[in-house]
Amino acid sequence: MAAFIELALGEDSAVISRTGAALLEYTVGDRPVVLGMNAFDGAVLAPWPNRIADGRYDFRGRSHQLPITEPSRRTALHGLVANTVWDVADRDETSVALRTTIEPSPGYPFELTLTVTYTLREDAVAIVAHASNSGTQSAPFAFGFHPWIHPGAATVDEAQLLTPAQTWFTVDDRLIPIEERPFNSGTFNSGSFIPTDHEPDEASCIVCKDFRALRVIRDSVLDDAFGAPRRAADGWSYARLRGADDRTVVVGMDESFRAWQVCTGDELDPVLRRSAIAIEPMTCPPNAFAAGVDHDVIEPQGELRVEWNISLR
Repeated sequence: MAAFIELALGEDSAVISRTGAALLEYTVGDRPVVLGMNAFDGAVLAPWPNRIADGRYDFRGRSHQLPITEPSRRTALHGLVANTVWDVADRDETSVALRTTIEPSPGYPFELTLTVTYTLREDAVAIVAHASNSGTQSAPFAFGFHPWIHPGAATVDEAQLLTPAQTWFTVDDRLIPIEERPFNSGTFNSGSFIPTDHEPDEASCIVCKDFRALRVIRDSVLDDAFGAPRRAADGWSYARLRGADDRTVVVGMDESFRAWQVCTGDELDPVLRRSAIAIEPMTCPPNAFAAGVDHDVIEPQGELRVEWNISLR
């Protein structure tokens, strides 16, 4: 079976990889919208996105130790299925459904079935994902998605970003959240996150991370999570990237998502550095399993359904 699935509708196209059920490419006419960057390109991140510090978390009175998959930061990174080859459950010219099972494993002794459906529409590529608990235990769970967005030029510097969020997560040198800071307040809200000895530089940090209105990225370095998403009347939250070519990419996520992650790709290979920006919908913030807050719990025979999309305007 082919490793890549091509979807087409008129002059628009998308390429889906069976590895990670990933949205590798999305093109509207001759304008790239999503592209590959050799860094979790468009992959489904589950049963957690982003990082878990030291791979350790407690759930329902039991401690769990996940494999460390990011040794340089001593974290468990981006879940268990980004490198899994998913099965094709259904497909036609404009849509494909991919499915995989998370089997009980060290650090995650739960069993879930995941299905992700990509549908190419006239105005967007729409993604619907389901996680079903096929085991006998309640399971902590979160979805994330990792599309790299084309900035309409060679780099992200002249693109304008809008991240619709009311808070920003300050992090330590491992990119693990320390505190969740409201943009409209001069004080930090420590919430339930694990304390560390790191002290954020308040004066220089908060302004450069505030993209609540469209603002040119310039030399801003982003690999940051944003919480308390601002929502439109339909309950969705919409991030925007206005490219240097005056086309605007809109990433929308439904009410199930609790956080955005935005990354300007400064740690990538020099050839790819800052040539795209990841705008990632996440149903929980980083390190949520370890913090014990803001992630879903799927009961036996229960299900979580989420929906998001990407469009070019």
